Amino acid sequence: MSTSRSWKLLEILEETSRFFADRGVPDARLQAELLLADLLGLKRLDLYLQFDRPLHAEEVDRYRSYVRQRVKRVPLQYIVGTAAFRYLELSVTSDVLIPRPETEILVDIALEKLADLSAPHCLDLCCGSGAIALSLVHEHAEAFVTGSDLSQSAIAVSAANAQKWALEERVEWLCGDLFTTVAGRQFHLISSNPPYIRQADIATLEPEVRDHEPHLALDGGEDGLAFYRQICNSAADFLFSNGHLLLEVGDGQADQVCALLQQTGAYRSVDVSVDLNDIPRVVIAEKNS
Repeated sequence: MSTSRSWKLLEILEETSRFFADRGVPDARLQAELLLADLLGLKRLDLYLQFDRPLHAEEVDRYRSYVRQRVKRVPLQYIVGTAAFRYLELSVTSDVLIPRPETEILVDIALEKLADLSAPHCLDLCCGSGAIALSLVHEHAEAFVTGSDLSQSAIAVSAANAQKWALEERVEWLCGDLFTTVAGRQFHLISSNPPYIRQADIATLEPEVRDHEPHLALDGGEDGLAFYRQICNSAADFLFSNGHLLLEVGDGQADQVCALLQQTGAYRSVDVSVDLNDIPRVVIAEKNS
């Protein structure tokens, strides 16, 4: 992509799409459009109304920088610095996992469980960017959420997102290992999307994930269940009676996580909810009275 010539919007899109496709970037045209839309401050569909728009040299230079990163398989969200999650646009860096659409199902279930509670207190373990915690306080007017993560850098991203959406008065962020930060406290609901990729499988992931997302947020130990064992063994001590534990799980893990919870004898029910692809995605446990 030469900067010595003038470019119109459609020309640079077509050139970039071919460039991406030749180098194996998935969804080449869509990626080219999303990057250019972000650069120009437009909605993607608005690009179609401005195909003859000439680009300034500075815009071409910045776009080239975006393209170079994407060819190295840096995720688009890290390049533009944001990711959409439910009703929020969250800042993301390579210190946090990029929020996935399937995690929105966990939030739906959590809001359903909290609907009849006044001023519920919730705990979100492995909070990352704050996607779950901030969605809960954004969509439940009285909820207060404690977000916990082992990574101080992730906590900084969560805190910045809370400030961005003026939600900082109803969230707190604690840095530490799972329940160590909340000793002696209890909650109406505990949620977590913990690391659940088997160590041996990390090398097989798409390069966007394998090479750029934080392994601390991916590595679930030898069998992918290391964090679930810790959470399932301890969570009931931190839940009020009739409180709920919601865990996002990987494909094929739901039965094993259900068994871990049932073995504790602390829950009156353990159920599973599927995602939009009919994959068991969220384990839901209700603590005994």
